[in-house]
Amino acid sequence: MNLNDFYVLVDTETNQVIDKIQELPENWKNICGLKGLSEQELKNLKWAGHHNIGWINIKSEDIKNFQCSQDNLTLNKNELKYLISKIRKEKQSEPIKYKSSIIKSDIKTRFYLELLKNKEEVNFKCLNGYFSFSSFDIIQICDMIDTQIQKYFNMEKEIYEQIDNCTSISNFFNINYDF
Repeated sequence: MNLNDFYVLVDTETNQVIDKIQELPENWKNICGLKGLSEQELKNLKWAGHHNIGWINIKSEDIKNFQCSQDNLTLNKNELKYLISKIRKEKQSEPIKYKSSIIKSDIKTRFYLELLKNKEEVNFKCLNGYFSFSSFDIIQICDMIDTQIQKYFNMEKEIYEQIDNCTSISNFFNINYDF
C-alpha cells in the first residue's frame, strides 16, 4: 500500500471532493472491477451512468483542479493519517535479517527476546528455522528491532507534519511519502 493507491470521489461539475480518501473499492455502484479501470476511465464515470462523478488519485496532477470544504479537508487529513499509520505498521513489521536468520520485527518478538537477553544461549524459532543466539546476539537483535520501529515512527511523524500543513486537498499531491 502506498499513496498512489488512494483516491477521492469527486463531483466533476463543481470540482468538489465529495468523500474521504480511500483505496479504490473493488466494486462501486454498478461498476465491477473498479481497480482494473484506467485513470482516464476513473476520472469521469459518465460512461457508467454516473454523470459528474469520478475518482481522482491523490497523487495525480488532476487533484489540483478540485476543492473541498474545510470539514472535508479535516476529514481527509485525519483519514490520510490513519492510512499512513497502517502503512507504517506494515513496514515496521517487515522481518529483519540477523546473520543468516530472518526474524519477525514486531513488538511481541521484541518483548520475548528482551526476556531472554540474560540467558547465555537460547534456541529461537525464526521465520526460516531455529537458531541459537547468545545474549550478545539477542541484544543486537533487539537493537535492530528498536531501530527499525523508531525509523518508521520518525517517518510517520514527518508525513503527519506535512499533512497538517496542507491548506487544501490539492496540497496532498506534494506530500513526500517515502516509506
